[in-house]
Amino acid sequence: QTETNFSRGAKEFQNVSGAFFFFDTTQNNRPAIDFALDSLRLGVMLNDPWRAGPFSGNFEVLGEIFGGEIFNGPGDVMAGATLIVRYNFVQPRARLVPYLQIGAGGVYTNIGEEESRGLISLPVEFNLQGIIGARLMLNDRWSLVVEGAYRHISNAEIKKPNFGIDSGGGNVGFGFFF
Repeated sequence: QTETNFSRGAKEFQNVSGAFFFFDTTQNNRPAIDFALDSLRLGVMLNDPWRAGPFSGNFEVLGEIFGGEIFNGPGDVMAGATLIVRYNFVQPRARLVPYLQIGAGGVYTNIGEEESRGLISLPVEFNLQGIIGARLMLNDRWSLVVEGAYRHISNAEIKKPNFGIDSGGGNVGFGFFF
């Protein structure tokens, strides 16, 4: 069934939740901004898996909407959307299917420029992410999803200051193929 789930045109729904923790790349005394997000994703397989030894797999494109709270630092809320491109490492009859993904999109937050000391300068910023993850197939349709993630939020120099928020964290949740 693994091969059918990853065939061209197959669809997947995921719901993952996680926490992300600020790390300061500027070496300045700015507030930590830590947040928890819930993400809903809908994906479609772009091609049938090809056979290339340990790198066998396929590409998937996903749309994601996310939202959650800031639990440490200025502001209360973060919400947005991301377009994701994922490479699934698919092996025949495998129960564990690792993947790598990158994504870009937009994010709304009520973090103020003054209270964040320039980490965030606008209410709508850009969201970039890089994720390494894996699905543990529980049966033919359902999977447990675990991810380690890097997220960057900034305004791409639309308005200065633009130090941005760099965060590391992870997600856990479930996936469903249909």
